[in-house]
Amino acid sequence: MVAAVIIMGVMIILGTVLLVGIIIHRMMNHSASPSAPSAVQTMAGPSSLAGPALLKLPRHVGEQVMAVTARPDGALAVTLRDGQGNARILLWQPEQARLVAELTVANPAEQ
Repeated sequence: MVAAVIIMGVMIILGTVLLVGIIIHRMMNHSASPSAPSAVQTMAGPSSLAGPALLKLPRHVGEQVMAVTARPDGALAVTLRDGQGNARILLWQPEQARLVAELTVANPAEQ
């Protein structure tokens, strides 16, 4: 029983020393990499400078936002629908704060 306590104490000491060594190693090597993220942020565009990107929708009379879906490329698909059943899908890129595309779907009864 005494041997198990001694072995556990040694393992705790070794683990603590190893953890402190890793932290010191990462702190000393961390100063070389901060320039890379700042370069990416400056290239990201005006939305990275201040605040959230705002979407100003070109809404028609009676339209409501029905859904917002995130796409794998980072864009958002915003679905708008009016009272007559007509729908529009707007593709918005928040990183650039701009609309990329618009798809209009007419009500089948109106065709």
